[in-house]
Amino acid sequence: MPSVAIFDLDYTLLRGSSGLMYVQEAIKSGRLPLWMAGYVGLLYRLKILNFGQAHARLITRVARHGPDEAAPFFAEWVPRRLFPRLSPVGLERLRAHRQAGLRVVIVSASIEEIVRPVAQHLNLGNDYLCTRLEVKDHHYTGQLDGPACYGEGKVEWVRRWLVEQNLPFPEAIDYVYTDSSSDLPLLKLARHPVAVNPSPRLEKVARARGWPVEKF
Repeated sequence: MPSVAIFDLDYTLLRGSSGLMYVQEAIKSGRLPLWMAGYVGLLYRLKILNFGQAHARLITRVARHGPDEAAPFFAEWVPRRLFPRLSPVGLERLRAHRQAGLRVVIVSASIEEIVRPVAQHLNLGNDYLCTRLEVKDHHYTGQLDGPACYGEGKVEWVRRWLVEQNLPFPEAIDYVYTDSSSDLPLLKLARHPVAVNPSPRLEKVARARGWPVEKF
């Protein structure tokens, strides 16, 4: 049976948070007012918005005229700021799994505009799952297209993808690499869960369960 190795992006394959760096760049370039970033951040901290909903709100200001306006911004920014911050250790692990015959998939809470170019840079093609923003009439609506790829939402995206690939769920999930305790629902499905640069809570759970704890 074909097996899958799943990699989170932020703080796992990437040394840092793509979402935070994106917001910083949007403010710096004048695409996002500081007050708007602060307001959405407050709603997120108060749990009024989840991670995906916060992204959906912000993109309507970063690219008010829709994906056509957003495309040049991400096409310039992702290679310049994110590619150099990809972890050499993480990339070597990714390559090792591919050489061993596993199918590698990035599963990230970040938006497709960020995750897609990273996956393509790593020659993964369309093997990525992420939070998707709803577009109607060539404009972002401020809503999500499907569930946020976060927590239990990641499990749902992985389940759908495996079904589309004619792979059994969850039996095809061999490895999961992530830093966050929010990914525990996905980690628990893997034959080989690995805590990478883990948050304190994830490290505690990983050590209690005997999972490997690694630094990328």
